[in-house]
Amino acid sequence: MIDGIASFDGRMAKVQGPARSGKTEALVRRAAQLLRAGVDPASILVETTSSFAAQAFRQRLKAAADGNGAAAEAVAVLTPLEACALVLDAPAARAATGRVPRMLTPAEYNFFLEDMKTLGTPIRKLRRMLDYFYQQMAQLEPRENWRVGDQERAVLDLMESTLASREAMLAQEAPALAVDFLQSDAGKAARGSFAYVLCDNYQNMSRAQQTCLCLLAGTQLAVAGNPNQTLEVATDFPCPQGFAQFDGLREGVQTFSLTGAYGNPDVAAFVNALCDHGDMDPAFKASPDAEGADGRSAAGGCAGSGRAGAVDRFRAVKWTSPDDELNGLTKYLRALMNAQGDAHESRTCIVVPNRRWALMAQKVLRSRGFSVSAAGALSGLGGDPRESSRARALVAYTKLTLLALPRDLTAWRSWCGFDNHLTNSDAWANLAQFASEGGLSLYDALAAVGSRDKDEPEPFLRANVLAERWRAGQEFIAANAGRKGFSVLRAIGANGLPEFEDLDASIVGDEDACQLYRLMRASVTDPVWPENPHVLHVADFDALCGGDYDNVLVMGAVDGFVPGRGAFEAVSTDADRERVLNRDRRRFANAVSKAGGRLVVSYFSKADLELAERSKMQVTRVRAENGGRVAVVRPTCFLAEAGNAAPTTDGGQALLAELGLN
Repeated sequence: MIDGIASFDGRMAKVQGPARSGKTEALVRRAAQLLRAGVDPASILVETTSSFAAQAFRQRLKAAADGNGAAAEAVAVLTPLEACALVLDAPAARAATGRVPRMLTPAEYNFFLEDMKTLGTPIRKLRRMLDYFYQQMAQLEPRENWRVGDQERAVLDLMESTLASREAMLAQEAPALAVDFLQSDAGKAARGSFAYVLCDNYQNMSRAQQTCLCLLAGTQLAVAGNPNQTLEVATDFPCPQGFAQFDGLREGVQTFSLTGAYGNPDVAAFVNALCDHGDMDPAFKASPDAEGADGRSAAGGCAGSGRAGAVDRFRAVKWTSPDDELNGLTKYLRALMNAQGDAHESRTCIVVPNRRWALMAQKVLRSRGFSVSAAGALSGLGGDPRESSRARALVAYTKLTLLALPRDLTAWRSWCGFDNHLTNSDAWANLAQFASEGGLSLYDALAAVGSRDKDEPEPFLRANVLAERWRAGQEFIAANAGRKGFSVLRAIGANGLPEFEDLDASIVGDEDACQLYRLMRASVTDPVWPENPHVLHVADFDALCGGDYDNVLVMGAVDGFVPGRGAFEAVSTDADRERVLNRDRRRFANAVSKAGGRLVVSYFSKADLELAERSKMQVTRVRAENGGRVAVVRPTCFLAEAGNAAPTTDGGQALLAELGLN
């Protein structure tokens, strides 16, 4: 069937099937077939959920292109947000929308949120309003249908004016803006920009993203997906109904249904068992009688089936504490890799529950001699900007942006907000009013305030604060404008920061600030793995979307981590708890399904009480131990849900004893 999909020449196709059934492979072969037929690579758009999925697709396409790597690299493989930004960055779109598709990063969004607080709206209510606006945009609800009163209108007006004056855009509003443009007379020429559009994991996209994709397709549109694999990665409002109803709402759609799964049949059976719970659809189980994309038997068998090596390739491991797990699991992995003389460590992924676990795993793995990338868990810029010493990576990123783009207003807004409990949002609001009254751009207004004589009276309240920051920023730019490569990283204070490690390892040393900024921004907004087969991957559950590994080791698989604590909160409603449980079941099932060979689900039974509470583990009881208090925790409930299809649990020390490591 996959060959049939690859050669399909109709207008629209829908490819559906269980996890690891070959949906992505079908799209890869379709793209490769188009290249072999002489189709212009620039006329092909492939859309994937995340930058990691895009990277994996490019690698697979290049391998399938029969030596025509240059053509494969010329194919546009984009995330939904990248595709929308591409549409909105065209001169006609900028003119029609009056907006600049300079997307705020999550850290920059926090400054935007502080500026929104100047209306005086309580923060919880403000967040609810903004979430409502974002949901309406994602669902393409017409503005006249929005439930907007005077207070909501004031918030919406401030949001739009703030972003427009700052020449910035929210990721949440970009898809709706792109659709509005493409459906307008001004966007007529942009419709059908790509002859062939192929979309993987279509169910992960919002309705606005799905509509944008459809409008970009000229000759053919092919979508692949599985509602059970719906993840909130490309958007907070995915639309699995858009995939389920794709063929019902359109005429002439050819539906291809894959039924098998390739790889480890025990893993397929495990995922199948999870499909019987919550909002998962049992219709998307892998059939044990079908063949997967590699031609092998699919989902037959279960844990302990007696096959050679079955237990070693599919197991759960129980440790006493997080430290025991971290030390023991990394020992096990070191022995595993040593046993493979030609090991490609990039084919192994350690799945971690959160950022703290990623940092700990990265540190211990490196002590074991591994080269490690935690891009799948550490791509954001965290910290508290109200205290710059606690937001060093964000400060360094802001400095880099100022060196590369000295007129970037988003960078200036961040720069002017550090080390103030309100991030100087009141001063910035006064600046915006000053600019509006004087008919100035926000940048020119800031420059005017910063360039005036220090003895002059303030043109508005707290203008001197912004003036001081402006002068400090200009001095920094002037002092470091000519630096390149590693000298730039030293100047911005990026040395030793985990967020800049991959950038530091990838550059030659002669890159200017603009080149470094583009690389670093990509690592923040669209991170990818190093192109090195000997780098081990550390990722969270969502980063595995669109990926594929020989070995997947899930660390910290305890209730409160997976599923998250929200699935157990007594103060939440039943509906809220169920929503979190369903979301995290899909995340867990999707991640473990990426184990083509070995799957290890690892957990611990107790932890220091302070660590447990701070990390949001679900504590079942507290007991005194060795003069302190420890929290007793449970393994993830998803193991119990899977019943007999779950892996047999071994003790951590027994596992190490098998390898002679304890």
